[in-house]
Amino acid sequence: MQYPVIVEQSKGVWRAVLPTLADLSAEGSSFDEALSNARQVAEDYLSKVVLTTIEVSAPSSPSHSRSPRNWIESAGMFAGDEEAMLQHIEEIYAERRRQREEVEREFDLLDSPENGQ
Repeated sequence: MQYPVIVEQSKGVWRAVLPTLADLSAEGSSFDEALSNARQVAEDYLSKVVLTTIEVSAPSSPSHSRSPRNWIESAGMFAGDEEAMLQHIEEIYAERRRQREEVEREFDLLDSPENGQ
């Protein structure tokens, strides 16, 4: 089986997150190591659980549009366009890093000697 993995680097550590598997994650000192560790975490997890499906009758509503099934089906729409999807994900990560750095700068200013800290 294949599962989507989100990989990001922060402060020299690579983190691989498997959002469709109970948000399992693993870290590594390199991209490849993080992926390898994520694969091991997923295999360990899946060896301890039963993977099955159920059918649920529920009315369609916008609140169900974020279900894992819809997410997986939507992800399939990008088949053959992986490069553009990766570029989009990198843009999202860059914005998240920018936002995180901005918050860290604000905290640094709050902790600075000029503020009596």
